[in-house]
Amino acid sequence: MLLAPHLPLLLDFADPRTATHHRTTLNTLAQVLQNAGAFGAARLLHERVLDVETRMLGPEHPDTLTSRNDLGNALFGMGEPAEAIRLLRQTLEGRTRVLGPVHPDTLTSRNDLACALDGTGEHAEAVDLLRQTLNDRTRVLGPEHPHTLASRDSLGLALDGTGEHAQAVRMHRSTLEDRIRVLGPEHHLTLLSRHNLAGALTRAGEQTEAIQLLRQALNDHARILGDEHPHTLASRDSLGLALDGTGEHAQAVRMHRRTLEDRTRILSPEHPDTLASRHNLALALASAGEQAEAIDLLRRTLDDRVRILGDEHTHTLSTRNALETALVMSAQRPLSRWWHRLWRRNVAAGGG
Repeated sequence: MLLAPHLPLLLDFADPRTATHHRTTLNTLAQVLQNAGAFGAARLLHERVLDVETRMLGPEHPDTLTSRNDLGNALFGMGEPAEAIRLLRQTLEGRTRVLGPVHPDTLTSRNDLACALDGTGEHAEAVDLLRQTLNDRTRVLGPEHPHTLASRDSLGLALDGTGEHAQAVRMHRSTLEDRIRVLGPEHHLTLLSRHNLAGALTRAGEQTEAIQLLRQALNDHARILGDEHPHTLASRDSLGLALDGTGEHAQAVRMHRRTLEDRTRILSPEHPDTLASRHNLALALASAGEQAEAIDLLRRTLDDRVRILGDEHTHTLSTRNALETALVMSAQRPLSRWWHRLWRRNVAAGGG
């Protein structure tokens, strides 16, 4: 990782006969860094390779389009969703025009754009794109190709976002079974499927099974990927939400506080995942009766989400709703069945 900022210099001195090899090597390294959660270093490499390819090969050469798609994914991972979506849309349009609508690279672009849209709350458009992509990948690649399974997993997430929790559970359960068989029980995508199934079960009200799966996913992610990998942090965040939903508020607070500290340090204070952790910590604090700290965190999160995501973004609206509820509850100081029902509803709608 320390060498990553210096490696693009290879492109300035490359013999034309070896330039393609150098670009491919740097793109591969950037992908490895991105998968490891090192989005900043990956971005530097992607941007430099894209600039060189645009000048040398042209903006619609297949290699240039691949680099643009990779940069879009890296930007989304770094918490820059608007620019990421712009690049991913541009790449999808270019690949559709140059390669055709069912070329595997075009299907990758459509899948990646849909995932970015789903991650910013645009669930309906994401579902439409993912249904189309899943149908095309099943027909072109086969029903058990890893890319087809990825589309099915992504569609499950998008359906969960639209409130179709039972359908999402069925899709994630099927995908998990297929990934265990095709990829193995400890492949990082299999672990991701287990985490996503648990999240859907949580929102469907199946808390006991969800918590069991989330504990397993968290242990596996930490053992295989490390304690600070973004997927490990996501598993810990989801487990905190599930525990809060079962009334284990103190344990949920400890888990969310640790995750917020780690995401702030690893991803940055304004990364969307960090803001989600702050929102979720506030909900757990409110459920535990710590209204003053919860309100302070929600005010800060609302300000940041308005500035970064926009005033009408679904995650911004969720934080605003949670803050308004907290202020009313703080003034009335009720005892709590209704209180906890309100906060569980915010947990289900609001983590982002």
